[in-house]
Amino acid sequence: MAEPETNSSESVPSPEPTQVKTKSKRYVGSRETLAYILFDVAASVGIGKQGGEFTDRILNISKGWQAAVTPITTAWDIINDLFVAAFVEKTRTRFGKFRPWLIAYPIYGIPMTMMSYLLPYIFWGTDAGFLPKIITWAVLNMFNEMTGTLNGICRTGMVVNITPDPGERLLLINKANFWSMFGEELPQQIFSILMDVIARQTAKFTKEMINLKMRRWFLIFGEGTIIISGLFSLWFAWVSRERVVGTEQSREKPPTIRESFIALRKNRPLFMLMISEILGGFSIKGQMSTYTNSILNFRNFGTVMGIPGAPISYIAYAWVPPLRRKFSTKFLWLAGNHIMQPFNIIIYFLGLIRRKGQPLFLQLVPMLIIYAVYNCIHMCVWPLNKVIGEEIRNECIDYGEWKSGMRSEAMVGTLRSFPSKITNAVGSTVTNAIMEMIGFQTGLDYNNQSEKTAQGVFAMATIIPTLSGLIGLIPKLFFNINQKDREQMYAELAERRARIAAEMNAQIGE
Repeated sequence: MAEPETNSSESVPSPEPTQVKTKSKRYVGSRETLAYILFDVAASVGIGKQGGEFTDRILNISKGWQAAVTPITTAWDIINDLFVAAFVEKTRTRFGKFRPWLIAYPIYGIPMTMMSYLLPYIFWGTDAGFLPKIITWAVLNMFNEMTGTLNGICRTGMVVNITPDPGERLLLINKANFWSMFGEELPQQIFSILMDVIARQTAKFTKEMINLKMRRWFLIFGEGTIIISGLFSLWFAWVSRERVVGTEQSREKPPTIRESFIALRKNRPLFMLMISEILGGFSIKGQMSTYTNSILNFRNFGTVMGIPGAPISYIAYAWVPPLRRKFSTKFLWLAGNHIMQPFNIIIYFLGLIRRKGQPLFLQLVPMLIIYAVYNCIHMCVWPLNKVIGEEIRNECIDYGEWKSGMRSEAMVGTLRSFPSKITNAVGSTVTNAIMEMIGFQTGLDYNNQSEKTAQGVFAMATIIPTLSGLIGLIPKLFFNINQKDREQMYAELAERRARIAAEMNAQIGE
């Protein structure tokens, strides 16, 4: 394995002045581009879409207890976020600020994450309110939150700093999201098919036997995808470099928490992004997987209904760069986030239509057809939402450096996100409480839920989260980076970074 690149004895590369519409230099080579694509794939490789079924059915923890534990784990998450971010900001090594922690992640993070899939073996046969099981599950979640926060901060920092050219960064994100479609969902799809085969063997096996089979395959796929994801992430961290020479790198000391608060206050785009996420966190969390798993008993619903729209999604990635050049970030952000919301309301009322004495939301084939049409429309804007969703965060960090002379990606990013974690916890707690109120019971087979409960779950998958999430639209209207500002910002940042890089090179030479 090649030794990691260092810059301890090399001069700091001076980024050339650049604008959004042109790319003056290619910084990221072919091997690093491939590693970045696999790194992006690694972020989604897993069976997380079945996480709700794992907690509800295999680990067997009631919705009531899930609602009770969420505020505790969220409080911990907020506290450790500040300490972890401050810790990362103080990191100064010859390998960079974020890269060392990504390389070390397989040692400190992956083993404890893998422990989650062993819990059903330790607590098998206990009831949904067994306290030792709930405490162990909560503590493990809290530890995984901490390691996940550290890994997430470093992943974001590497992506933001991989190139000083915003045009090249946008193309990297676009490439990664495009090629990820060919492989990142494969483990999830195979696992969902397997779960459907097992769950529908009610004539051959008892409920206990079915759950035992599910437990074994959750362990195999869960542990396997964690290892694969960790290896992809490790390779990217090994071959990549942090290339952005920010203004704060000329400082002797990293920015304090107070300075980060001031930087956040001056960063209006980041502040609007934060407010949007805070308000969006109050929304009821969509229960689409619960609906397809527990009501329709078809875990491959998303895969099958997505087949007609798949070709459209591939084509739509080609639209992202020209749309990015033509329209403002605010317009693309609004379009990507909210253009599909009216269709969710339409689907709810279509699902209430009765056919052969039964509402459509209980019938698999009609709902597959309805959602296939929905998905074809959605795929026209889905790539835009994916790419702009990542790039808007990077642009806000660059804007902060432009206005305040300070990037501090870890701390500013944490200060931006932790209020939304409070509201997300509120939203998750309310969601679990509503699921309990409508009569949804964990551990039951799909046909044991009443029609009234099934309709409530369907509403929780469609109309309720859509209506409750509209409040997050308001701050987007006040996002203030237009095309002219964006070009000026990156031109001035390039000149400033080049000057600082030259000063640092002079110091190294001395």
